[in-house]
Amino acid sequence: MELFDFIQSETDIKNLNVVLTDLNGIFRGKKLPISQINKIQNGHFRMPISVLNLDIWGNDIENSKWVFETGDADGRGFWTHKKPLLIKSVSPSNAIIPVSMHNEDKTPFLGDPIHLLVDLDKKLSNKKLKPVIGIELEFYLLRKKFSNSISESNMYSIAEIDSNYELFEEIFKSCEENNIKIESTVSEAGAGQYEIVLTHNNNLIEVATNVVFLKHIIRSIAPKFGYTACFMSKPLGDFPGSGIHVHYSLVNEKNENIFDNGTPEGSSNLRYAIGGLIKTMPEVTLIMAPHLNSYRRLVSETHAPNIISWGYENRTVALRVPGGDNKSKRIEHRVAGSDVNPYLLISSIILGVNEGIEKQIEPPNPEVGNAYKSNNDGLPASWQASISEFQNGQFIHNRFPKELVDMFLNCKKQECQKLTSKVTDDEMNSYLNTV
Repeated sequence: MELFDFIQSETDIKNLNVVLTDLNGIFRGKKLPISQINKIQNGHFRMPISVLNLDIWGNDIENSKWVFETGDADGRGFWTHKKPLLIKSVSPSNAIIPVSMHNEDKTPFLGDPIHLLVDLDKKLSNKKLKPVIGIELEFYLLRKKFSNSISESNMYSIAEIDSNYELFEEIFKSCEENNIKIESTVSEAGAGQYEIVLTHNNNLIEVATNVVFLKHIIRSIAPKFGYTACFMSKPLGDFPGSGIHVHYSLVNEKNENIFDNGTPEGSSNLRYAIGGLIKTMPEVTLIMAPHLNSYRRLVSETHAPNIISWGYENRTVALRVPGGDNKSKRIEHRVAGSDVNPYLLISSIILGVNEGIEKQIEPPNPEVGNAYKSNNDGLPASWQASISEFQNGQFIHNRFPKELVDMFLNCKKQECQKLTSKVTDDEMNSYLNTV
């Protein structure tokens, strides 16, 4: 598909929102008139490289070499060849066109996480392996006039979904128009919490981009029905947090699942993959829990793992091996919150699996029953601890591009310093007249 052909087929489009996805998974870009379509098609769209290295509030990272040391130089944005996102029911005149950042000489700028995923896809293909990835995305729909006091949960309730029938129908229709395939939708454990499951896919870039697009679709449509869509990991203290669960398997050139050996236990490659993910988990926790709020979700017995563990058909562990047909043997990675950058998340899972299979890392014994009560090591318990694990991690520095590591680390340090230096009202109320 050529961009020009797409624009010609959608006659209502008047503007082009050309976007990069930054390290926090946020769209950053420019709005162009439709007359500029050839600029994008031919690789002449430009934006500062530093746009990828902004904090959650859109501020430059202090002392970043991508700002003043480089003269805040532009990079070149090349269309990713993902079909532009068009939400016809909300904004039919605006098409969102995803691009990736490149250097002036057209080589990939390695601080853009999409390029790591492209590289991993090529490496798997060279090994004649194909990833199969399914995504479960949890989120809350909060009333615009929101109160922290809300009703009880209504888990797996069809009535709960039907009560928002028109909203979900509009989301489904928009996803269908944008080639985002939905497998199912359920109401989750929190009141007003839902989960959308995307059909498994073997195109890594498409999987990650579909997550970003899906969040944008939900966030754009929800206000029409009086809601704010919330993808925070833990928006409500008394209710479960929202995660993004990644189902992962690998098939060979014969389309055989290398995690399957015909038994319920799975193959040695399954064990090695789990071993790699467990070994690397502390170092990549910052990718899976990138924000201060993320750590409110990762607490004991709250439907979110805080123990580094795995098991068969066990939702208390970090890495679950679901039951069912042996030919569908896979790993469900349950650590990440819905607030992650999906390009970084999927890359970290692939790299952990590769590490385990290449080095034949054996995992500990699988957990049976409540993994929260096991003696296994826990995930880093705070944002600061995760930043330290990421900064000092040998796996991180060996497997991730230096530009990406530096930019992500500096971004998280700046956010952490700013948020943790604030004195909250609760602190003042607790300590002002007592200590």
